[in-house]
Amino acid sequence: MNSFHGKNFVSININDGSPSTSYTDDLQSPIDEHHPPSHEVDAEESHRKSIKTLWSEANSTTFPELRHHQLHQRHTNTSSNADFSRKSSDGSNTSPSKHRSSGKHGRHSHLHYSRGAPVAKRVWLAAFAAFAASCLIAVHIFLYQALFGSDEIEIDTSTLIAQYLAPEDQTATMTLKDAHNHKLKSIDTHVIDQSQFTIRVNTWHRNEQLILSINHHAKCESVKEIQIVWCDSDNEPPNEILHHKSGKVKVEKHTINSLNERFKVLLDPPTMGILSLDDDVLRPCDALDAAFIRWTRHPERMLGFDVRTHVVDESEEGTIWKYGYMSTTEKSNYYSLTLPRASFLHRDYLDLYTMALPRPMYAYIGQHFECEDIAMSFLVSSLTQGKPPLIADYWAVKSMVKLYSQSRISGGKDHKQARDKCVNNFAEMLGLKGTVVDGIQVQPLQTAKIRHKDNFFGYGVEPEDWSNIDLQSLKSPHLQHVVERLRHVKTLPGKEKIAWLSARISETRSEAHQVGMIENTEPWKKRWKH
Repeated sequence: MNSFHGKNFVSININDGSPSTSYTDDLQSPIDEHHPPSHEVDAEESHRKSIKTLWSEANSTTFPELRHHQLHQRHTNTSSNADFSRKSSDGSNTSPSKHRSSGKHGRHSHLHYSRGAPVAKRVWLAAFAAFAASCLIAVHIFLYQALFGSDEIEIDTSTLIAQYLAPEDQTATMTLKDAHNHKLKSIDTHVIDQSQFTIRVNTWHRNEQLILSINHHAKCESVKEIQIVWCDSDNEPPNEILHHKSGKVKVEKHTINSLNERFKVLLDPPTMGILSLDDDVLRPCDALDAAFIRWTRHPERMLGFDVRTHVVDESEEGTIWKYGYMSTTEKSNYYSLTLPRASFLHRDYLDLYTMALPRPMYAYIGQHFECEDIAMSFLVSSLTQGKPPLIADYWAVKSMVKLYSQSRISGGKDHKQARDKCVNNFAEMLGLKGTVVDGIQVQPLQTAKIRHKDNFFGYGVEPEDWSNIDLQSLKSPHLQHVVERLRHVKTLPGKEKIAWLSARISETRSEAHQVGMIENTEPWKKRWKH
Protein backbone atom coordinates (compact mmCIF):
# COMPACT_ATOMS: atom_id res chain seq x y z
CA MET A 1 0.00 0.00 0.00
CA ASN A 2 1.07 3.55 -0.62
CA SER A 3 1.98 5.68 2.34
CA PHE A 4 1.31 9.40 2.20
CA HIS A 5 2.75 12.46 3.79
CA GLY A 6 2.35 16.18 3.32
CA LYS A 7 1.34 19.47 4.82
CA ASN A 8 -2.12 20.81 5.51
CA PHE A 9 -3.89 23.07 3.04
CA VAL A 10 -4.07 26.82 3.24
CA SER A 11 -7.27 28.08 4.79
CA ILE A 12 -8.97 31.40 5.39
CA ASN A 13 -11.28 32.58 8.15
CA ILE A 14 -13.71 35.29 7.19
CA ASN A 15 -16.10 37.05 9.51
CA ASP A 16 -18.54 39.41 7.83
CA GLY A 17 -16.25 39.59 4.84
CA SER A 18 -13.14 40.57 6.80
CA PRO A 19 -10.10 38.43 7.51
CA SER A 20 -9.84 37.57 11.18
CA THR A 21 -6.43 35.93 11.39
CA SER A 22 -3.01 37.57 11.26
CA TYR A 23 -0.45 36.97 8.53
CA THR A 24 3.12 37.69 7.63
CA ASP A 25 3.72 39.64 4.46
CA ASP A 26 6.37 37.23 3.24
CA LEU A 27 4.29 34.49 1.62
CA GLN A 28 6.85 33.57 -1.01
CA SER A 29 9.68 32.32 1.22
CA PRO A 30 11.01 28.83 0.46
CA ILE A 31 9.87 26.06 2.75
CA ASP A 32 12.16 23.37 4.14
CA GLU A 33 9.81 20.40 4.05
CA HIS A 34 11.73 18.55 6.77
CA HIS A 35 12.73 21.16 9.35
CA PRO A 36 11.23 24.57 8.52
CA PRO A 37 11.77 27.42 10.98
CA SER A 38 8.89 27.50 13.43
CA HIS A 39 7.79 31.04 12.58
CA GLU A 40 7.55 30.12 8.86
CA VAL A 41 5.53 27.04 9.69
CA ASP A 42 3.15 29.05 11.84
CA ALA A 43 2.67 31.69 9.17
CA GLU A 44 2.15 29.16 6.42
CA GLU A 45 -0.20 27.01 8.51
CA SER A 46 -2.24 30.08 9.45
CA HIS A 47 -2.40 31.17 5.82
CA ARG A 48 -3.32 27.71 4.55
CA LYS A 49 -6.07 27.31 7.16
CA SER A 50 -7.47 30.69 6.13
CA ILE A 51 -7.94 29.81 2.48
CA LYS A 52 -9.41 26.39 3.29
CA THR A 53 -11.95 27.97 5.66
CA LEU A 54 -12.86 30.56 3.04
CA TRP A 55 -13.56 27.81 0.56
CA SER A 56 -15.58 25.88 3.12
CA GLU A 57 -17.55 28.93 4.19
CA ALA A 58 -18.20 29.90 0.58
CA ASN A 59 -20.27 26.76 0.36
CA SER A 60 -21.78 26.80 3.82
CA THR A 61 -22.13 29.31 6.63
CA THR A 62 -20.55 32.53 5.42
CA PHE A 63 -20.50 32.41 1.55
CA PRO A 64 -20.77 30.24 -0.43
CA GLU A 65 -16.48 7.35 -37.75
CA LEU A 66 -15.81 5.46 -39.56
CA ARG A 67 -12.04 5.53 -39.16
CA HIS A 68 -11.64 8.16 -41.89
CA HIS A 69 -14.33 10.48 -40.55
CA GLN A 70 -13.03 13.86 -39.42
CA LEU A 71 -13.67 15.51 -36.09
CA HIS A 72 -16.23 18.34 -35.85
CA GLN A 73 -18.36 16.66 -38.53
CA ARG A 74 -21.26 14.94 -36.84
CA HIS A 75 -24.91 14.78 -37.84
CA THR A 76 -27.30 16.63 -35.52
CA ASN A 77 -29.80 14.25 -33.94
CA THR A 78 -32.82 16.51 -33.93
CA SER A 79 -34.17 19.03 -36.36
CA SER A 80 -34.20 21.68 -33.65
CA ASN A 81 -30.44 21.56 -33.44
CA ALA A 82 -30.16 22.72 -37.04
CA ASP A 83 -31.32 26.17 -35.97
CA PHE A 84 -28.15 26.55 -33.94
CA SER A 85 -25.68 25.79 -36.76
CA ARG A 86 -22.80 28.25 -36.59
CA LYS A 87 -22.00 30.51 -39.52
CA SER A 88 -18.42 31.15 -40.54
CA SER A 89 -17.01 34.62 -41.02
CA ASP A 90 -17.68 34.48 -44.78
CA GLY A 91 -21.31 33.54 -44.19
CA SER A 92 -21.01 29.88 -45.11
CA ASN A 93 -22.70 27.32 -42.91
CA THR A 94 -20.18 25.38 -40.82
CA SER A 95 -22.57 23.12 -38.93
CA PRO A 96 -21.41 19.55 -38.31
CA SER A 97 -24.02 18.09 -40.64
CA LYS A 98 -22.99 20.38 -43.48
CA HIS A 99 -19.37 19.48 -43.08
CA ARG A 100 -20.03 15.79 -43.27
CA SER A 101 -22.38 15.91 -46.22
CA SER A 102 -20.43 15.52 -49.41
CA GLY A 103 -23.54 14.95 -51.46
CA LYS A 104 -27.18 14.07 -51.38
CA HIS A 105 -26.69 11.23 -48.95
CA GLY A 106 -24.55 12.97 -46.34
CA ARG A 107 -21.87 11.00 -44.53
CA HIS A 108 -23.08 7.66 -45.90
CA SER A 109 -22.94 8.72 -49.54
CA HIS A 110 -19.87 6.56 -50.12
CA LEU A 111 -21.93 3.50 -49.18
CA HIS A 112 -24.61 4.19 -51.80
CA TYR A 113 -24.56 1.85 -54.79
CA SER A 114 -25.87 2.70 -58.25
CA ARG A 115 -29.47 1.83 -58.97
CA GLY A 116 -28.27 -0.48 -61.71
CA ALA A 117 -26.46 -2.77 -59.26
CA PRO A 118 -28.00 -6.24 -59.01
CA VAL A 119 -30.50 -6.52 -56.18
CA ALA A 120 -28.94 -9.79 -55.03
CA LYS A 121 -25.56 -8.14 -54.61
CA ARG A 122 -27.02 -5.44 -52.41
CA VAL A 123 -28.89 -7.99 -50.30
CA TRP A 124 -25.72 -10.01 -49.70
CA LEU A 125 -23.77 -6.87 -48.83
CA ALA A 126 -26.46 -5.80 -46.36
CA ALA A 127 -26.43 -9.25 -44.77
CA PHE A 128 -22.66 -9.20 -44.47
CA ALA A 129 -22.75 -5.73 -42.89
CA ALA A 130 -25.31 -6.90 -40.33
CA PHE A 131 -23.18 -9.96 -39.52
CA ALA A 132 -20.06 -7.81 -39.10
CA ALA A 133 -21.88 -5.40 -36.79
CA SER A 134 -23.16 -8.25 -34.61
CA CYS A 135 -19.62 -9.62 -34.34
CA LEU A 136 -18.30 -6.23 -33.24
CA ILE A 137 -20.99 -5.92 -30.58
CA ALA A 138 -20.19 -9.46 -29.36
CA VAL A 139 -16.50 -8.55 -29.04
CA HIS A 140 -17.33 -5.40 -27.05
CA ILE A 141 -19.61 -7.38 -24.73
CA PHE A 142 -16.85 -9.96 -24.17
CA LEU A 143 -14.37 -7.18 -23.31
CA TYR A 144 -16.90 -5.55 -20.99
CA GLN A 145 -17.43 -8.81 -19.09
CA ALA A 146 -13.71 -9.54 -18.93
CA LEU A 147 -12.86 -6.11 -17.54
CA PHE A 148 -15.79 -5.30 -15.30
CA GLY A 149 -17.10 -8.74 -14.37
CA SER A 150 -20.48 -10.20 -15.16
CA ASP A 151 -21.71 -9.27 -11.68
CA GLU A 152 -21.76 -5.62 -12.77
CA ILE A 153 -24.25 -6.25 -15.56
CA GLU A 154 -27.84 -5.83 -14.51
CA ILE A 155 -29.43 -6.90 -17.81
CA ASP A 156 -28.90 -9.54 -20.47
CA THR A 157 -25.50 -8.87 -22.01
CA SER A 158 -26.85 -9.29 -25.54
CA THR A 159 -28.83 -6.06 -25.12
CA LEU A 160 -26.29 -4.12 -23.05
CA ILE A 161 -24.75 -1.90 -25.72
CA ALA A 162 -28.00 -1.54 -27.67
CA GLN A 163 -29.88 -0.40 -24.56
CA TYR A 164 -27.39 2.05 -23.11
CA LEU A 165 -25.79 3.56 -26.21
CA ALA A 166 -27.27 5.51 -29.09
CA PRO A 167 -27.19 3.55 -32.39
CA GLU A 168 -24.46 5.79 -33.81
CA ASP A 169 -22.29 5.23 -30.70
CA GLN A 170 -22.49 1.44 -30.45
CA THR A 171 -19.19 0.99 -32.28
CA ALA A 172 -16.14 3.21 -32.04
CA THR A 173 -15.55 5.10 -35.28
CA MET A 174 -11.88 5.75 -34.48
CA THR A 175 -9.24 3.52 -32.91
CA LEU A 176 -7.06 4.63 -30.03
CA LYS A 177 -4.19 4.63 -32.52
CA ASP A 178 -6.14 7.13 -34.63
CA ALA A 179 -6.69 9.25 -31.54
CA HIS A 180 -2.97 9.22 -30.69
CA ASN A 181 -2.13 10.28 -34.25
CA HIS A 182 -4.73 13.05 -34.33
CA LYS A 183 -3.38 16.60 -34.40
CA LEU A 184 -5.44 19.10 -32.43
CA LYS A 185 -6.70 22.09 -34.37
CA SER A 186 -4.65 25.20 -33.67
CA ILE A 187 -6.06 27.92 -31.44
CA ASP A 188 -3.84 30.46 -33.22
CA THR A 189 -5.94 30.59 -36.41
CA HIS A 190 -8.83 32.63 -35.01
CA VAL A 191 -8.52 35.38 -32.40
CA ILE A 192 -11.70 34.24 -30.66
CA ASP A 193 -10.03 30.97 -29.63
CA GLN A 194 -7.50 32.91 -27.56
CA SER A 195 -9.93 35.47 -26.15
CA GLN A 196 -13.16 33.60 -25.37
CA PHE A 197 -14.44 30.15 -24.50
CA THR A 198 -17.65 28.11 -24.62
CA ILE A 199 -19.26 26.71 -21.47
CA ARG A 200 -21.00 23.34 -21.75
CA VAL A 201 -23.22 22.69 -18.72
CA ASN A 202 -24.31 19.16 -17.90
CA THR A 203 -27.70 19.18 -16.16
CA TRP A 204 -30.48 16.88 -15.00
CA HIS A 205 -33.69 17.95 -13.22
CA ARG A 206 -32.04 20.89 -11.44
CA ASN A 207 -33.52 23.85 -13.26
CA GLU A 208 -33.12 26.31 -10.40
CA GLN A 209 -29.41 25.54 -10.01
CA LEU A 210 -29.00 25.69 -13.79
CA ILE A 211 -30.63 29.11 -14.06
CA LEU A 212 -28.48 30.48 -11.23
CA SER A 213 -25.39 29.14 -12.98
CA ILE A 214 -26.39 30.68 -16.32
CA ASN A 215 -27.23 34.02 -14.72
CA HIS A 216 -23.80 34.25 -13.13
CA HIS A 217 -21.55 32.85 -15.86
CA ALA A 218 -23.28 34.78 -18.66
CA LYS A 219 -21.93 37.96 -17.03
CA CYS A 220 -18.34 36.83 -17.63
CA GLU A 221 -16.87 38.77 -20.55
CA SER A 222 -14.76 35.84 -21.77
CA VAL A 223 -17.78 33.55 -22.12
CA LYS A 224 -18.83 33.49 -25.77
CA GLU A 225 -21.62 30.93 -25.51
CA ILE A 226 -23.27 28.66 -22.93
CA GLN A 227 -24.45 25.32 -24.28
CA ILE A 228 -26.86 23.34 -22.13
CA VAL A 229 -26.57 19.56 -22.51
CA TRP A 230 -30.27 18.69 -22.13
CA CYS A 231 -30.91 14.93 -21.81
CA ASP A 232 -34.46 15.11 -20.43
CA SER A 233 -36.55 14.08 -23.42
CA ASP A 234 -39.75 14.10 -21.32
CA ASN A 235 -39.57 17.79 -20.44
CA GLU A 236 -38.82 21.00 -22.29
CA PRO A 237 -36.28 23.50 -20.92
CA PRO A 238 -37.84 26.46 -19.06
CA ASN A 239 -38.35 29.67 -21.02
CA GLU A 240 -35.82 31.41 -18.76
CA ILE A 241 -33.23 29.11 -20.32
CA LEU A 242 -34.53 28.94 -23.89
CA HIS A 243 -34.78 32.72 -24.09
CA HIS A 244 -32.17 33.85 -21.62
CA LYS A 245 -31.71 37.60 -21.52
CA SER A 246 -27.96 37.34 -22.12
CA GLY A 247 -28.44 35.94 -25.61
CA LYS A 248 -25.53 33.56 -24.91
CA VAL A 249 -27.52 30.40 -24.16
CA LYS A 250 -28.26 27.54 -26.56
CA VAL A 251 -29.89 24.26 -25.67
CA GLU A 252 -28.47 21.04 -27.08
CA LYS A 253 -31.18 18.38 -26.93
CA HIS A 254 -30.09 14.76 -26.56
CA THR A 255 -32.28 11.71 -27.01
CA ILE A 256 -30.41 9.52 -24.51
CA ASN A 257 -29.87 10.24 -20.82
CA SER A 258 -26.23 9.33 -20.21
CA LEU A 259 -23.18 10.96 -18.67
CA ASN A 260 -21.40 10.23 -21.96
CA GLU A 261 -23.63 12.84 -23.57
CA ARG A 262 -21.90 15.72 -21.79
CA PHE A 263 -18.99 15.19 -24.19
CA LYS A 264 -21.08 14.45 -27.29
CA VAL A 265 -21.27 17.64 -29.35
CA LEU A 266 -24.44 18.26 -31.36
CA LEU A 267 -24.13 22.06 -31.64
CA ASP A 268 -20.86 23.25 -33.09
CA PRO A 269 -19.18 25.40 -30.39
CA PRO A 270 -17.95 28.81 -31.60
CA THR A 271 -14.58 28.34 -29.83
CA MET A 272 -11.86 25.70 -29.49
CA GLY A 273 -11.73 26.24 -25.73
CA ILE A 274 -14.46 24.39 -23.84
CA LEU A 275 -15.25 24.77 -20.14
CA SER A 276 -17.06 21.63 -18.98
CA LEU A 277 -19.21 22.56 -16.00
CA ASP A 278 -21.71 20.94 -13.65
CA ASP A 279 -24.95 22.82 -13.08
CA ASP A 280 -24.40 23.30 -9.32
CA VAL A 281 -20.90 24.81 -9.43
CA LEU A 282 -20.16 28.57 -9.63
CA ARG A 283 -16.78 30.28 -9.86
CA PRO A 284 -15.83 33.97 -10.05
CA CYS A 285 -15.25 35.32 -13.55
CA ASP A 286 -11.68 36.22 -12.54
CA ALA A 287 -11.04 32.57 -11.61
CA LEU A 288 -12.33 31.34 -14.97
CA ASP A 289 -10.38 34.01 -16.86
CA ALA A 290 -7.13 33.11 -15.09
CA ALA A 291 -7.66 29.40 -15.78
CA PHE A 292 -8.52 30.10 -19.42
CA ILE A 293 -5.35 32.15 -19.94
CA ARG A 294 -3.37 29.28 -18.44
CA TRP A 295 -5.11 26.78 -20.75
CA THR A 296 -4.40 28.86 -23.90
CA ARG A 297 -0.69 28.50 -23.12
CA HIS A 298 -1.07 24.69 -23.04
CA PRO A 299 -4.14 23.88 -25.21
CA GLU A 300 -3.19 20.20 -25.57
CA ARG A 301 -3.65 19.70 -21.81
CA MET A 302 -6.75 19.38 -19.69
CA LEU A 303 -6.92 22.09 -17.03
CA GLY A 304 -9.10 21.60 -13.98
CA PHE A 305 -9.93 22.96 -10.56
CA ASP A 306 -10.43 19.69 -8.66
CA VAL A 307 -7.49 17.35 -8.01
CA ARG A 308 -7.68 13.63 -7.28
CA THR A 309 -5.11 10.87 -7.30
CA HIS A 310 -4.82 7.15 -7.98
CA VAL A 311 -3.43 4.81 -5.33
CA VAL A 312 -1.29 1.84 -6.34
CA ASP A 313 -2.08 -1.21 -4.22
CA GLU A 314 0.44 -4.04 -4.35
CA SER A 315 -1.23 -7.26 -3.28
CA GLU A 316 -0.94 -11.01 -3.84
CA GLU A 317 -3.36 -10.63 -6.74
CA GLY A 318 -1.03 -8.18 -8.46
CA THR A 319 -0.88 -4.40 -8.87
CA ILE A 320 -4.29 -2.78 -8.50
CA TRP A 321 -5.04 0.92 -8.92
CA LYS A 322 -7.64 2.55 -6.71
CA TYR A 323 -9.37 5.93 -6.59
CA GLY A 324 -8.09 8.48 -4.09
CA TYR A 325 -10.64 10.89 -2.67
CA MET A 326 -9.72 14.47 -1.80
CA SER A 327 -8.56 13.51 1.69
CA THR A 328 -6.12 10.97 0.27
CA THR A 329 -4.96 13.43 -2.36
CA GLU A 330 -4.33 16.19 0.18
CA LYS A 331 -2.47 13.85 2.49
CA SER A 332 -0.15 12.64 -0.26
CA ASN A 333 0.31 16.13 -1.79
CA TYR A 334 0.30 14.44 -5.21
CA TYR A 335 -2.42 14.16 -7.86
CA SER A 336 -2.90 12.46 -11.23
CA LEU A 337 -6.39 13.41 -12.48
CA THR A 338 -8.98 16.16 -12.41
CA LEU A 339 -12.77 16.25 -12.57
CA PRO A 340 -14.65 17.80 -15.52
CA ARG A 341 -17.27 19.29 -13.24
CA ALA A 342 -15.14 22.38 -13.89
CA SER A 343 -12.33 21.97 -16.41
CA PHE A 344 -11.03 23.43 -19.67
CA LEU A 345 -10.60 21.13 -22.67
CA HIS A 346 -9.74 21.46 -26.33
CA ARG A 347 -12.89 20.97 -28.38
CA ASP A 348 -11.29 18.03 -30.25
CA TYR A 349 -11.11 15.98 -27.05
CA LEU A 350 -14.91 15.89 -26.88
CA ASP A 351 -15.04 14.19 -30.28
CA LEU A 352 -12.15 11.86 -29.47
CA TYR A 353 -14.02 10.75 -26.34
CA THR A 354 -17.16 10.00 -28.34
CA MET A 355 -15.46 8.40 -31.33
CA ALA A 356 -12.41 6.60 -29.91
CA LEU A 357 -13.11 5.72 -26.29
CA PRO A 358 -13.21 1.89 -26.01
CA ARG A 359 -16.84 0.79 -26.14
CA PRO A 360 -16.63 -1.28 -22.93
CA MET A 361 -15.77 1.93 -21.08
CA TYR A 362 -18.48 3.83 -22.94
CA ALA A 363 -21.08 1.14 -22.17
CA TYR A 364 -20.15 0.94 -18.48
CA ILE A 365 -20.54 4.71 -18.08
CA GLY A 366 -23.83 4.61 -19.99
CA GLN A 367 -25.23 1.87 -17.79
CA HIS A 368 -23.97 2.95 -14.37
CA PHE A 369 -24.08 6.77 -14.63
CA GLU A 370 -20.61 7.24 -13.23
CA CYS A 371 -16.90 7.51 -14.05
CA GLU A 372 -17.14 9.73 -17.15
CA ASP A 373 -14.91 12.16 -15.27
CA ILE A 374 -12.21 9.54 -14.74
CA ALA A 375 -12.53 8.43 -18.37
CA MET A 376 -12.00 11.91 -19.82
CA SER A 377 -9.09 12.79 -17.53
CA PHE A 378 -7.40 9.46 -18.28
CA LEU A 379 -8.06 9.77 -22.02
CA VAL A 380 -6.35 13.17 -22.26
CA SER A 381 -3.41 11.97 -20.15
CA SER A 382 -3.00 8.90 -22.36
CA LEU A 383 -2.84 11.16 -25.43
CA THR A 384 -0.28 13.53 -23.82
CA GLN A 385 2.52 11.15 -22.81
CA GLY A 386 0.93 10.27 -19.48
CA LYS A 387 1.10 13.84 -18.17
CA PRO A 388 -1.33 14.77 -15.38
CA PRO A 389 -3.80 17.62 -15.99
CA LEU A 390 -2.84 21.21 -15.29
CA ILE A 391 -4.56 22.87 -12.32
CA ALA A 392 -5.76 26.44 -11.84
CA ASP A 393 -4.18 28.73 -9.23
CA TYR A 394 -4.84 27.76 -5.62
CA TRP A 395 -6.99 30.83 -4.94
CA ALA A 396 -9.09 29.98 -8.01
CA VAL A 397 -9.49 26.37 -6.88
CA LYS A 398 -10.74 27.55 -3.48
CA SER A 399 -13.14 30.10 -4.97
CA MET A 400 -15.83 27.51 -5.77
CA VAL A 401 -19.40 28.18 -4.72
CA LYS A 402 -21.53 25.04 -4.42
CA LEU A 403 -25.28 25.35 -4.92
CA TYR A 404 -27.57 23.39 -2.63
CA SER A 405 -29.25 20.28 -3.98
CA GLN A 406 -31.58 17.94 -2.10
CA SER A 407 -30.39 14.91 -4.05
CA ARG A 408 -26.72 13.97 -3.94
CA ILE A 409 -24.44 11.26 -5.31
CA SER A 410 -23.69 8.55 -2.80
CA GLY A 411 -20.28 8.62 -1.23
CA GLY A 412 -20.67 5.21 0.40
CA LYS A 413 -18.76 1.98 0.13
CA ASP A 414 -20.38 0.89 -3.15
CA HIS A 415 -19.57 4.23 -4.77
CA LYS A 416 -15.92 3.95 -3.72
CA GLN A 417 -15.66 0.37 -4.99
CA ALA A 418 -17.16 1.37 -8.33
CA ARG A 419 -14.66 4.20 -8.76
CA ASP A 420 -11.81 1.91 -7.74
CA LYS A 421 -12.82 -0.45 -10.52
CA CYS A 422 -13.10 2.41 -13.02
CA VAL A 423 -9.61 3.72 -12.19
CA ASN A 424 -8.00 0.29 -12.50
CA ASN A 425 -9.82 -0.92 -15.60
CA PHE A 426 -9.83 2.37 -17.50
CA ALA A 427 -6.09 2.76 -16.91
CA GLU A 428 -5.51 -0.72 -18.35
CA MET A 429 -7.70 -0.12 -21.39
CA LEU A 430 -6.02 3.21 -22.19
CA GLY A 431 -2.51 1.89 -21.58
CA LEU A 432 -1.77 4.20 -18.64
CA LYS A 433 -0.04 1.40 -16.77
CA GLY A 434 2.67 1.65 -19.41
CA THR A 435 1.33 -0.94 -21.83
CA VAL A 436 0.88 -1.14 -25.61
CA VAL A 437 -2.61 -0.28 -26.90
CA ASP A 438 -3.55 -0.52 -30.59
CA GLY A 439 0.13 -0.78 -31.42
CA ILE A 440 0.94 2.43 -29.50
CA GLN A 441 3.29 2.37 -26.51
CA VAL A 442 1.49 4.56 -23.98
CA GLN A 443 3.50 6.35 -21.32
CA PRO A 444 2.54 5.53 -17.71
CA LEU A 445 0.30 8.00 -15.89
CA GLN A 446 2.41 10.49 -13.97
CA THR A 447 1.69 12.11 -10.63
CA ALA A 448 2.59 15.69 -9.79
CA LYS A 449 3.04 17.73 -6.65
CA ILE A 450 0.01 19.79 -5.68
CA ARG A 451 1.26 22.49 -3.33
CA HIS A 452 4.31 24.67 -3.75
CA LYS A 453 6.03 27.41 -1.76
CA ASP A 454 3.60 30.01 -3.15
CA ASN A 455 0.56 29.11 -1.10
CA PHE A 456 -1.87 31.50 -2.81
CA PHE A 457 -1.08 31.15 -6.52
CA GLY A 458 1.10 28.14 -7.37
CA TYR A 459 -0.79 24.85 -7.58
CA GLY A 460 -0.24 21.61 -9.45
CA VAL A 461 2.27 20.81 -12.15
CA GLU A 462 3.97 23.70 -14.01
CA PRO A 463 2.40 26.51 -11.94
CA GLU A 464 1.88 29.78 -13.78
CA ASP A 465 4.21 32.73 -13.21
CA TRP A 466 2.04 35.71 -14.05
CA SER A 467 5.00 38.09 -14.04
CA ASN A 468 6.52 36.26 -17.03
CA ILE A 469 3.49 36.51 -19.31
CA ASP A 470 3.92 38.88 -22.25
CA LEU A 471 0.80 41.02 -22.24
CA GLN A 472 1.10 41.66 -25.98
CA SER A 473 0.79 37.92 -26.59
CA LEU A 474 -2.77 38.09 -25.27
CA LYS A 475 -5.23 39.00 -28.03
CA SER A 476 -7.90 40.26 -25.67
CA PRO A 477 -7.54 43.63 -23.83
CA HIS A 478 -9.83 42.18 -21.16
CA LEU A 479 -7.46 39.27 -20.51
CA GLN A 480 -4.52 41.67 -20.44
CA HIS A 481 -6.27 43.52 -17.61
CA VAL A 482 -6.83 40.20 -15.82
CA VAL A 483 -3.09 39.48 -15.85
CA GLU A 484 -2.29 43.00 -14.63
CA ARG A 485 -4.81 42.56 -11.80
CA LEU A 486 -3.30 39.21 -10.76
CA ARG A 487 0.18 40.72 -10.77
CA HIS A 488 -1.08 43.42 -8.42
CA VAL A 489 -2.80 40.90 -6.12
CA LYS A 490 0.42 38.92 -5.89
CA THR A 491 2.17 41.94 -4.36
CA LEU A 492 -0.46 42.39 -1.63
CA PRO A 493 0.02 41.35 1.99
CA GLY A 494 -1.75 38.18 3.09
CA LYS A 495 -4.79 39.90 4.63
CA GLU A 496 -5.43 41.97 1.52
CA LYS A 497 -5.16 38.93 -0.72
CA ILE A 498 -7.80 37.22 1.41
CA ALA A 499 -10.04 40.29 1.29
CA TRP A 500 -9.77 40.40 -2.51
CA LEU A 501 -10.67 36.72 -2.80
CA SER A 502 -13.57 36.98 -0.36
CA ALA A 503 -15.01 39.86 -2.39
CA ARG A 504 -14.89 37.76 -5.59
CA ILE A 505 -16.68 34.89 -3.83
CA SER A 506 -19.30 37.21 -2.34
CA GLU A 507 -20.13 38.60 -5.81
CA THR A 508 -20.39 35.09 -7.24
CA ARG A 509 -22.78 33.77 -4.61
CA SER A 510 -24.93 36.88 -4.22
CA GLU A 511 -28.07 35.78 -6.11
CA ALA A 512 -27.88 32.18 -4.86
CA HIS A 513 -27.53 33.38 -1.28
CA GLN A 514 -30.61 35.59 -1.56
CA VAL A 515 -32.84 32.73 -2.73
CA GLY A 516 -31.61 30.27 -0.10
CA MET A 517 -29.44 28.07 -2.31
CA ILE A 518 -26.23 28.33 -0.24
CA GLU A 519 -26.32 25.67 2.46
CA ASN A 520 -26.29 26.66 6.17
CA THR A 521 -26.91 30.35 5.52
CA GLU A 522 -29.88 32.10 7.14
CA PRO A 523 -31.91 32.33 3.88
CA TRP A 524 -31.24 28.62 3.32
CA LYS A 525 -32.39 27.68 6.84
CA LYS A 526 -35.54 29.75 6.41
CA ARG A 527 -36.39 28.29 3.01
CA TRP A 528 -35.66 24.65 3.78
CA LYS A 529 -36.93 24.75 7.41
CA HIS A 530 -33.64 23.71 9.02
